[in-house]
Amino acid sequence: MNNLKIHKFNEPLPENVDSAVRDLLCECFPSDREVFSHTRYWHGSAPVYSLVYREHNRVAGYVGIVVRKIKVDNVFVTIAGIQSLAVSGKLRGKGVGRQLMIEAINEAVKRDIYYGLLFCVPELERFYASLGWIKTSEKVMMADARNITMFKELAEEKFPNGDIDLQGRDW
Repeated sequence: MNNLKIHKFNEPLPENVDSAVRDLLCECFPSDREVFSHTRYWHGSAPVYSLVYREHNRVAGYVGIVVRKIKVDNVFVTIAGIQSLAVSGKLRGKGVGRQLMIEAINEAVKRDIYYGLLFCVPELERFYASLGWIKTSEKVMMADARNITMFKELAEEKFPNGDIDLQGRDW
């Protein structure tokens, strides 16, 4: 499924697209249906841009990107935070999520963002690692830290060592 037709949107999304994305998020994350039936955002963190894959006029893939300045040790860095990668069940394992992630990172690089950051459940660590994401064992300061934290260097600069302070809630 290389060369998928993925649409990039700066926020806010058109209402019909936002509604379709929320439906997909409810499908992919049924335990979070209460949140996603009303919003795509976790803790009020709106994405700066989103990527949407449509198949047969239906939203079948989505990822939002939150851009935030965080603090690592005593260094402030701007990151592209991966928010809610979702792929319709029948398309999982067919490259849609991979292509969404590649295009999301390519857009971050175009915006001169040097690092990506994401939080995932252990079952998805291998998927993200296959895309070059690295699990960190550094302390992450945020509310509700229950997932694995991974980063990706998007340019030649190395991700700073040290505790990570999100300067707010997760996304």
